[in-house]
Amino acid sequence: MRKRMANEIEQKLLFRIQHIIPRGLAASSTVSHNSDTETSSSPKEIEIQMTWGKVAAKVWGPENGRPVIAIHGWLDNCGTFDTLIPLLPKDLRIVAVDIPGHGLSDHFPPDIAYNYIDTLLAVERLVKRFQWEKFSFLVHSLGGATAMLYAGVFPEKVEKVICLDIIRATPTISATVHVRLRKTIGKLLKYEAAIISGPEQPISYESAVERWVSGTFGSLDEKACQILCQRGLKKVEEGYVFSRDRRILAAPLAFIPKEDQVLLARKVTADVLIIKFSEGPYYESPEDYQEHVEALRTQSKCVRYVEMEGKHHTHLTHPERIAPVINDFLNFHTSITSNP
Repeated sequence: MRKRMANEIEQKLLFRIQHIIPRGLAASSTVSHNSDTETSSSPKEIEIQMTWGKVAAKVWGPENGRPVIAIHGWLDNCGTFDTLIPLLPKDLRIVAVDIPGHGLSDHFPPDIAYNYIDTLLAVERLVKRFQWEKFSFLVHSLGGATAMLYAGVFPEKVEKVICLDIIRATPTISATVHVRLRKTIGKLLKYEAAIISGPEQPISYESAVERWVSGTFGSLDEKACQILCQRGLKKVEEGYVFSRDRRILAAPLAFIPKEDQVLLARKVTADVLIIKFSEGPYYESPEDYQEHVEALRTQSKCVRYVEMEGKHHTHLTHPERIAPVINDFLNFHTSITSNP
């Protein structure tokens, strides 16, 4: 019994690590389009050129729609919103990005690490590129941690935040920060050495799907994985390899104390909807969650915290459960314009 409990605790800790680690975007300049037509159910592929490479994205909805940036979770890609977005209002202009190191986006150069600061910088560059004065977030897991930070740093630019199965970045614990740093540095050096030594060993498509399902402890099913695999796998001669940068398997060198995040939450003026899935990972105690929600209410006129049945990827596997809640929240809005 004791061994089984230890096993379960270890798996829960691993799951927490696998769905909270932040990644960054980077600078933007030009956009290339793959098609001239689009509808709310038929997105258009774009590439946003950065100084170091490209960020790939899907754009949904009319050019004059209400602007939204959608950011996925760790090790996923923008396909995570494929089943949800068609159920949302048709007047949204949603730019769903593949975070660098994920999906079809390029990887960061060897000497650039993935962290929250790069993500905030990248979102700001994208907003300037699209010439948006105000926009909203549709975000999951690490994307939600990023959006919550951004909304506190740039409160005047964010209209709404729709946060799926997370409330903020997992706070840094001062007492164990030295342990986390030591482990992170060791993991990064290990993955760097593996990349230098050569490409990953190819596996079959079926094995890749199975690995993805088991890696999320059943949060993703086979059908959902097949959606993510469209951008998350790369075909090679002997089979398939994952398209993500292997370095993102290590925790980032980024630390954000709880006190800083509470301070930023008090500056948020956007309307906030947080949907917490009952079987998803809980990164903090209910008391800590409540503290952050109360901090958000300092200046925000609308903060909704909704608990709903489901696992960490319910927005992808069962989007019909959450779409009505999101739509009700979105219908309470002020008009915003501009387009990418």
